[in-house]
Amino acid sequence: MKITLNGWETGIRFVAGHFLPSIEKCNRLHGHNYALLLEIEGETEEDGIVIDFTKVKEAAGQIVKKLDHRMLLPSGGSSMTVRASASSFNVQFNGKEYLFPVADVVVLPVDNVSAEKLASYFADELLGSGIFGENIKSIRVGVAEGRGQEAWETRVLQ
Repeated sequence: MKITLNGWETGIRFVAGHFLPSIEKCNRLHGHNYALLLEIEGETEEDGIVIDFTKVKEAAGQIVKKLDHRMLLPSGGSSMTVRASASSFNVQFNGKEYLFPVADVVVLPVDNVSAEKLASYFADELLGSGIFGENIKSIRVGVAEGRGQEAWETRVLQ
């Protein structure tokens, strides 16, 4: 049995800024209205459900809330140089330099803040939330950078 959650419809959305230094048209500071998309496959339990939608929405909502209205930066591996101080992040690449207040930044454990890497990040975070029981066979996590432009990560649990 498969259940789905569409962040556009359920409010699991966030707005964030980023840049992709390796892609010319995306290496300028810009942002997206993102939505989280989920597909969860598993067996129904004795109560007749695969997983409580509320649990999934709460767990996803907590992750999304951390990223909402923030500048997203990679923790490493990119062509950017990121230096942190007590009050700011200094980001340099391609002859550009940006200074962001610490309160406005989330540093993610990814090498690039692409939709693909965000989907993987969300999959890791959801799996770490402890909401999935032994009846869950797989999760598929999508991150949409606007309607119709999505990246997906699939994790098989059984």
